Amino acid sequence: MPEIIFACLIFLNLTSFKLGEPDAILDCKSASGRTLFHAELPSCSYLGNADFSIDGIKYSFTSGDMCGVVFYPDIKILTIYLETNNKDSKQHRFLKFWALPDSFKKIKSETGPGSGFDDVYEFKAKIYGTEPRLGFENDTKTIELNCTLEYLL
Repeated sequence: MPEIIFACLIFLNLTSFKLGEPDAILDCKSASGRTLFHAELPSCSYLGNADFSIDGIKYSFTSGDMCGVVFYPDIKILTIYLETNNKDSKQHRFLKFWALPDSFKKIKSETGPGSGFDDVYEFKAKIYGTEPRLGFENDTKTIELNCTLEYLL
């Protein structure tokens, strides 16, 4: 009987922790607040989903879209390339995002149960992509953003 209780306690203990890949949450805003970029990047290596907006007009990317993510915090590199799978010219979207290495810094690092994250980074980045607003050029100008990346447990 004690073996069964012990086995149940171990099972409950193991299943109470979040298993699987950590998530990275990226939130960026331009100095004016008019341009926003939000991305959920499981394991900081592929796309969960992303939203890009200017003046409240947005478009989204999902895990089914093409994505390339390069993240090496030790050498201050984060780049993201997104492109919709839909090649119809009216629905096709792309986005290029890159952190500015000179601004990349870790602002918080915590581990352990209940901390909610491993590392938090702040940096400036640039973004360029398909213009979400009507009546503008097809592509945006290059826009500088202030970003926070939370790498969650």
